[in-house]
Amino acid sequence: MEICEIEKLSEFIAYLEDLPRNYSLSRGQSKSYTLLPSAFRYDENGNRLFRKIDIKRFLDDFKVNSHPYITNVNFLKHDNEWMIYAQHYGIPTRLLDFTYSHIISLMFALENSFNEREPENGVIWFLDPCALNLQGTDGSSKKVLNLADNAQEIDQATTPVVVTCHKIHERINAQNGLFVYFQEENNQPLEDIANQNVLKKLVINKESKKDILKSLSSLGIGYSSIYPELSSVSKDIMLKRNIEEYLKGMEE
Repeated sequence: MEICEIEKLSEFIAYLEDLPRNYSLSRGQSKSYTLLPSAFRYDENGNRLFRKIDIKRFLDDFKVNSHPYITNVNFLKHDNEWMIYAQHYGIPTRLLDFTYSHIISLMFALENSFNEREPENGVIWFLDPCALNLQGTDGSSKKVLNLADNAQEIDQATTPVVVTCHKIHERINAQNGLFVYFQEENNQPLEDIANQNVLKKLVINKESKKDILKSLSSLGIGYSSIYPELSSVSKDIMLKRNIEEYLKGMEE
C-alpha cells in the first residue's frame, strides 16, 4: 500500500492534484486506527467489544425509542436506513464513514489538534470504491450500491462494499458522506481485506497538525463545515481563540 506524509496544507493540495481520480473517497482520522466499523472493534486484549446479538438489540432499541425525536421517520423504510441514523447518534453499527470531500476528511483528521495531550500522526485513507466493489462482488458490479434498494446484493458480497443512501440526515448531506458496509462475517480491518490497489494512506505529521488546522480556518473551514449544528458555532469561536493563542505563542 502506498503511504505518503505531509506537513503543510500546500503539500496536501499537491497530493490531491496527483491523486488518481478513481480514489474518489476518503476518511480522516486523528490517529492511525484500523479501518473497522464500531460494531466490530476490539478491546486491548483482542476481544470483540460487542456480540452479534448486541448489535441487533442496539438497533432495535434505537428504533423503539427514537421516534419522538425524528421528524422524517416515515422515510425510514428499511433497517439499513435506521442503521444510518443510529450510526450518527453513537450506536455501534456495521457502517464505516467515508466522504467524497477530501477537505472534509482533512478537517476530521485535524479537528482535535488543540485538545490532544499527546498528539499522534493524523491519517487520511483514500479509497477506490469501484475497485472495492468489484472485489466484493467477484467482478459482477463496480457501482456504489444503495443501502436500502440493494440490501440482498450487499449482504451477499464476499468483502465489504461501498454503499450510498438517501440523504436522510443533515450530517450526511453536509459531509457529502457515504459508507463502507461490513457483512457480519467480514470483521477484519479493511486494510487487511482489500486488494493493494484499493487503498492509499496519507500521514499528517503530528507536529504540523495545528498549523494545517490554522490554514484551514483561514479558508473558512471549521467545525460548522462538518457538523451543521448550533454547537459547532461555539466550537468555531473557541477554535478561533485557540489559533490566536497559538500564533501569539509562536511570536514570543
